[in-house]
Amino acid sequence: MNRYLDIYALTLPPFVTNSQRQRFKPSRPWGKIYRHVIYAVPTFSNPSFKTMTLKRREELVRVARQYDALIITDDVYDFLQWYSNPAITETSPLDRAVLPRIVDVDRYLDGGAERDGADGFGNAASNASFSKICGPGLRTGWVEGTEKLAYGVSQIGSTRSGGAPSQLTATFVAETLETGELQEFVSSTLQPSYAARYRKMISTINEELVPLGCQLPQTDREVVGGYFIWLTLPHPLKGAEVAQRAKDEENLIVAQGEMFEVPGDTERANTHFENALRICFAWEDEDKLAEGIKRLARVVRTMRHGDQEDDISRQPEMQPMKAPVEGGDNAKDFW
Repeated sequence: MNRYLDIYALTLPPFVTNSQRQRFKPSRPWGKIYRHVIYAVPTFSNPSFKTMTLKRREELVRVARQYDALIITDDVYDFLQWYSNPAITETSPLDRAVLPRIVDVDRYLDGGAERDGADGFGNAASNASFSKICGPGLRTGWVEGTEKLAYGVSQIGSTRSGGAPSQLTATFVAETLETGELQEFVSSTLQPSYAARYRKMISTINEELVPLGCQLPQTDREVVGGYFIWLTLPHPLKGAEVAQRAKDEENLIVAQGEMFEVPGDTERANTHFENALRICFAWEDEDKLAEGIKRLARVVRTMRHGDQEDDISRQPEMQPMKAPVEGGDNAKDFW
């Protein structure tokens, strides 16, 4: 079963009913109450590492408009993207996103929020965070939308009473933006550093884990980003068991897939992540990341072929068994 955002399902009950044609009336002129909220991480999604196509983004905006929904997207990784091919970055640095955000799609698609019959609030809000590009724990970010939506957000109590969980850190961030230091830090430090770590990790995964039957998603993308990689394990391995063995035997911590399941969603959508792991490359350097993948490969190899290797070890005259090449096919598209 594909793991994807089922846009068609959003048009079916209980998401929409005939009685929902009447819209709620807000208590204040600058406010609006939407019938529904749709949440998504369309670019370099956590944990899947996948990206929603432009076609899907446009379809989602049209569904939101039809059923009076607000799409709230976490666009926290959009500044952290680079070409997957290392040769390209040397001559053509990536200075703009390759896909428009959903809030951008809502602006240009079919006349945007000013089209005939629209109320000007739009159907998309972009959440972004400085904690991903400036420093963890800053608790400072921004919301982007139409002019009417932005003004409405500016009038809510928490914004009017202070505007941020920490005015001090917001002041620091504002200073880095005004001087251009943050923009320079993203382009000259974060993007090349994460790109190098990503390529090293992917290279090691292809050498160590893909021959064991592990799979990576969307392997044909020209541009990648974020700082997570989603790894599908070969049957019948379970992510929780592999993660525990990696911790106990290799002093290696990885996140098992089931911890990212939404309670109740697995039964409705038939999506299960028990055979997957999420790997992060945001902190460790390239050599440590490569070493971590090699340790993980030892665990996977032992769990898949432990009995055979034990038999071989008791017969020194025989050659070590080679793991069969079972992987390599692209994982199904997330969206």
